[in-house]
Amino acid sequence: MPFKKNHKDRYTTNREKPLVSSPVCLRMDIELAKELKSVPDWQERLRLALPELIKNWKAG
Repeated sequence: MPFKKNHKDRYTTNREKPLVSSPVCLRMDIELAKELKSVPDWQERLRLALPELIKNWKAG
């Protein structure tokens, strides 16, 4: 049962912008997935790299 809103033990984020509740899924080769998951802090690094990648795609 989830905590009610403003409960003292409810999860809070330390991010400026909270993450969306539904993930974005991506299919890839098994080898590539293993390599990606072996990178330390890969999810945060990918979140930081994606805006630049999208910006470059839109410019091109």
